[in-house]
Amino acid sequence: MLVIQSNYKYIKLPYHTSWQKLKDLFNQTCLVEHADVIKKGNTAVGYVTFSSEEKVNEAILTYDNFSWEGKEIKVYRAGEEEDDDDEPVQVNSTSLYVGNLPYTYGWQELKDLFRSTKGEVVRADVFKDFQGRSKGYGIVQMKSVEDAVRAIEDLNGFEIEGRKLEVREDRNSSKEGCQLHVGNLLFEERWQSLKDHFSKAGNVVHADIVLDNSGRSKGFGTVLMSTPEEATKAIEMFNNTDFNGRVIQVKLDKFAGDSRNNNYNYHGGRGGYNNRGGYNNGRGKPYRGGRGGYNNSNRSPQRTIDVQVGNIPFSTRWKELKDLVEKLGLNPTFTDVALDGSRPLGFGIVSFKTEEEAEEAIKKLNDYEYQERKLFAKMKN
Repeated sequence: MLVIQSNYKYIKLPYHTSWQKLKDLFNQTCLVEHADVIKKGNTAVGYVTFSSEEKVNEAILTYDNFSWEGKEIKVYRAGEEEDDDDEPVQVNSTSLYVGNLPYTYGWQELKDLFRSTKGEVVRADVFKDFQGRSKGYGIVQMKSVEDAVRAIEDLNGFEIEGRKLEVREDRNSSKEGCQLHVGNLLFEERWQSLKDHFSKAGNVVHADIVLDNSGRSKGFGTVLMSTPEEATKAIEMFNNTDFNGRVIQVKLDKFAGDSRNNNYNYHGGRGGYNNRGGYNNGRGKPYRGGRGGYNNSNRSPQRTIDVQVGNIPFSTRWKELKDLVEKLGLNPTFTDVALDGSRPLGFGIVSFKTEEEAEEAIKKLNDYEYQERKLFAKMKN
């Protein structure tokens, strides 16, 4: 069994349970941030995350030993469950999820910890909330699959500051060829209707609407199908078709499933970045606006100069990037961050009216320390 972070519940479930049923159940007590169900052999295990320890405690009190769908479910806090999984580690990705981290850990401590396994660490990051506080989990990218296996064997269940770490393959690696980006959605659209619509093409594992920091829709979402064939079928059925009064764009989320991929999809800024004439040029790096869907009315039709900003914390949103740039005395016309579905990737883009402004931005942003990270900036090719 997996050890999971302290703001998760660990749940033994009826085998037929879906993540959505699990989320709906726990939403009756407190608002769920994320839910997942993993099936292995004849066992189903669920994960539910909340925003605070208080909500965790309330959920445990409510649902431990709760009778649900004909079975009594068990709810565990991280570190309380027995570890009875002696099967050899099977990993196909270099990207690792690290849960139940001490809240004192930043990306540097996380990177140093994984270096102790004698493997090479490409990148480490700790997820933070909008106030810059650690959420208690992170992502580490190792150089090779062998390094990743060794890290799991050495560190999964390892205790630091009274916490047992959960180290496993990042499950986003299973999304390659199956996850879809759905653009130009109604701002009132909900994940339920998105899931129902795409179920016509096959089995929907997960559907989500991407929200900004205030909880409002950005006008796009992601749908994870069970197989690449079903994803292809969904694109054929729904791309450029009407959905609740809007013509939606459905494409493979090319970055999903491999954090080593260099094709960054910038969803999540302001209005319709993809449709600017000639910008993509077949280079395989589409920058797609989020808020406002694919409608370019919110973005100036004039030519702008784009600056790519790297090594930003995963917790950074487009508004925070914009605020940072303006704090430095710059006047951007557009800001955006790179996402894998709804997960930030640590890169952003900032646009300016003139080349002089862009060059000034590069000078000010290069080596600028932001939340314990040195940023780098360059002209977008």
